[in-house]
Formats: sequence, C-alpha cells, structure tokens
Amino acid sequence: MKYLKIALIVFFALIVNQNVFAQVDTVQVLSPKQFLRVAKLNPQAVVIDVRLKKDFKKGHIDGAMLAETSDKLYQIIDSLGERKTYLLYCKYGERSIAAGKMLFKKYKIKVCSLEDGLDYWKELKMEIVK
Repeated sequence: MKYLKIALIVFFALIVNQNVFAQVDTVQVLSPKQFLRVAKLNPQAVVIDVRLKKDFKKGHIDGAMLAETSDKLYQIIDSLGERKTYLLYCKYGERSIAAGKMLFKKYKIKVCSLEDGLDYWKELKMEIVK
C-alpha cells in the first residue's frame, strides 16, 4: 500500500511537471547576453518592447519597436511576417512572457523573452538608448 501511494504521488508530480513545461515551452527565456547575441547575429531578429510608451521613452534596447498593446503587437507580426525571430522584453519579464504566449496562441510561432526584463539588463550595465 505504501508503494502504491508513492507511485501515485510520483505519477501526479510527473503530470503536473509536463503541464507546466507545456505552458512555458512556447516562450524561450534568454539571458541578457543570449538575447543580445540573437539580436545582433540574427538578421531575422526583431526586438519588441511591450512596456508603456512613457517607459519606452525613458530608455529601451537599441533598435526595439514599441508594442504597448496586444493590437499593436499583432500589427507588427502581421506586417513583418511569422518567419522572423521575435525577441520580447518588458520591465520584469512577466509581461513579455504573457505576450509571447498570446503570439503562440494566435500565430503558432515561438518567441523569446528577456530573462527578468529590462531591469536586469540595466543591472548588468548593458546598453540602453533614450
């Protein structure tokens, strides 16, 4: 009986882990260095800031496009196409992951998100422009 309980717990833990990974595997989270490397080396890469316009004006990653609403984000994807590499970021990393999941749901494309957002980028003294 004891082994049956342990087996059931392990079984349910595996199911829960699969569901968690299934939800996150649509958005690849990149460290700031990886994010920058992809942005610089991939000619198909498009950097998109999903913060508000007022925050964008205070500083953003060089070359980033602003998409403060989901409608604007969809417009960008519709105009540039689904075959690009989309690199999203926000202040902390949560909004960009949510936006990436929305893009996956609508277009079935995978996108990348900046790990811990622009605050972590700045903490590492990486370049921003105003």
